[in-house]
Amino acid sequence: MPTMATERTDPEHGDRDPGRARPRTATLVWLSVLLVVVAGCVTGAVVVFGWMVDETHFDRPSASFDAFESQVEDLPGVASVDTERWVEAPTFLSPTSWMTVTVEEAGLPGLLDAACSTDYPDPVTWSIIVRTDASTEVSVHTGPGVSSTIAADDAGCPAFGFDVVRLVEELDEVAPGLSVQPAIWEDGRFALVALDEDASTGFTHLLPLVEHADDLIAAAGLDAETAVEINSANLILVLEPGETDDYVELLTELADDGDVESYWADGGGTPIDGVEKVQIVAPEEHHPAIEGIIRSSELHISDFPVRFIG
Repeated sequence: MPTMATERTDPEHGDRDPGRARPRTATLVWLSVLLVVVAGCVTGAVVVFGWMVDETHFDRPSASFDAFESQVEDLPGVASVDTERWVEAPTFLSPTSWMTVTVEEAGLPGLLDAACSTDYPDPVTWSIIVRTDASTEVSVHTGPGVSSTIAADDAGCPAFGFDVVRLVEELDEVAPGLSVQPAIWEDGRFALVALDEDASTGFTHLLPLVEHADDLIAAAGLDAETAVEINSANLILVLEPGETDDYVELLTELADDGDVESYWADGGGTPIDGVEKVQIVAPEEHHPAIEGIIRSSELHISDFPVRFIG
């Protein structure tokens, strides 16, 4: 009797249905795609964040800005012009237009007139370096879209917050040879920052800025009660209204009798420890006399703690 072969089915594995594997395969594919997308987004976010932290500039050239640059380069007294137009992460919108100009004092009014009358439509951030016949160098900086005391009716004018033309004239007269950056700082304080200072030169060459602070305030077109900060490597102080003569006397005595090389008092913002103080670099043998000179002054710093450095 013939035997018939029977097909056995493996009870452990059973029949495999190819259709049943497809959903699982599709799920794995979509998970892989999702992971790639998530990884890409995270990487992109990290890159963009890095650009934001570094304030990376992405060039956005403009024919009209290039034309404005050429116009400024052709102005009388202009020695050099440097420009940049860029956007930043994360929006990459609202380009910033920045222009640095080095100009002789005689050419400054023409430069400001050109800045106020330009057809260039976007706000411009300005850095202007003015050189005078007496070798004084005055650098001023602005942000875009801020009202200016030079021409407050024209939003396109460089916005310094003071009359830069008259101030340059006064600085050239009272402080020839210095490199000074005037600015309006916090609380409306008028700052005169002495640049390119050699730490070994002391501070007596900066005393004209202290002595003529009232004249400089007037030239800048500011209120006579405006506080003035003198800021340099060796001299930091704030002149309250009416203190000019007394402060000149104090600093002269400290330098002549106490061999004081550096004097820093209540300038540059709030101290780290929250305590206003006078800090001085001077020979140790003069420390008691120096503190006595400060205590006997009628200045607002007369009762500040005195700290000697070095």
